[in-house]
Amino acid sequence: MEFDFHGKVFSVFSIVTFNNNPCQSSSSTSSGNSAFRNGTCFTNNECVAKGGSVQGSCASGFGVCCVFVISDVSRTISENCTYIQNPGFPTPLTTSTALSYSVAKSSNDVCFLRLDFESFSLQGPADTLETSGGVCTDTFVVTTQTGQQIPTICGQNAGQHIYVDIGNQASDTATLAFTFTGSSSNRQWEIKVSQIPCGANFAPSPGCLQYVTGLTGRLTTFNFLDVTGSSHLASTQYTQCIRQEAGFCCIRYQVCGDANSFSLDTTMMAAAAAAQTDNTCTLDYLGIEGATQQCQVGSGGSTTSERFCGNFFSTQSAGTANSIVCDCSPPFAVTVRTDAMQDANAATQPNRGVCLMFDQIPC
Repeated sequence: MEFDFHGKVFSVFSIVTFNNNPCQSSSSTSSGNSAFRNGTCFTNNECVAKGGSVQGSCASGFGVCCVFVISDVSRTISENCTYIQNPGFPTPLTTSTALSYSVAKSSNDVCFLRLDFESFSLQGPADTLETSGGVCTDTFVVTTQTGQQIPTICGQNAGQHIYVDIGNQASDTATLAFTFTGSSSNRQWEIKVSQIPCGANFAPSPGCLQYVTGLTGRLTTFNFLDVTGSSHLASTQYTQCIRQEAGFCCIRYQVCGDANSFSLDTTMMAAAAAAQTDNTCTLDYLGIEGATQQCQVGSGGSTTSERFCGNFFSTQSAGTANSIVCDCSPPFAVTVRTDAMQDANAATQPNRGVCLMFDQIPC
């Protein structure tokens, strides 16, 4: 139907279209890195049909910010930016029934998942000694058809994230599985599952379980937040990568101000209380290829190290003080490696893991 007003024709029917872009919802998170949950911009009818929740508006008011939250015992996830919560969230889960979620691609061009642990509390290792291999009491295990090796995760990990290579075939999936042992009153999680297209400029570099951006930041090993008597996780081997920013050529690392911010077992000897490097680090260690004390490109002659362990972070083996460690050989990466052997000196020397602050140094 059309009307003529002073020679101009107007239609009473108009179709408004908009992209299904990410949006910030009005739904606030209880913890983690984000104040508000992310959603996807849909029409109200589309959001309801997809099983989402309307949490705010988008597209200049023509769309709604649709948030997807799953708190059932087991489900298949097929929408980008879906939040998985424990049943009854934010109340902790007290049952010990295993839970498993399957992630299907929201579109055929998806190659990666990013899992953000907005909230994550499971029972960690039973003690600080890695007794019986340091097995996690509860477990969170991610498996894919690509064969990517992802460590078993447990303990306190709010604010952590991991990238998952889900594969490049349209039918590829990933499985997120929780298992529990015994009773507990601290099992609680909210994990944001984001899907990343193949070749996207925000996709992780190959081999990076964690990938961070920015001029400054903080890297921690899994379960570092647990200060109640647990330890770093056993049997892990993964890489934390830092994107090199334009005009910056070095990364400067130093330990955080938290207690025991660098405590990784070395060998069965008293020297574990000191800094250890390279060949003396054969069990649990941190790897930074070509690390030096000089934060300057081409600083020849300076001491270089590639492995760090013990109770101090330094390029000086047997040192008893933390120091600044630099890496001027991109790509920038920190490798974490822990074994399943009982830690030496754990009764007197904590093995909390690692917390490092980093900043990028201009060329």
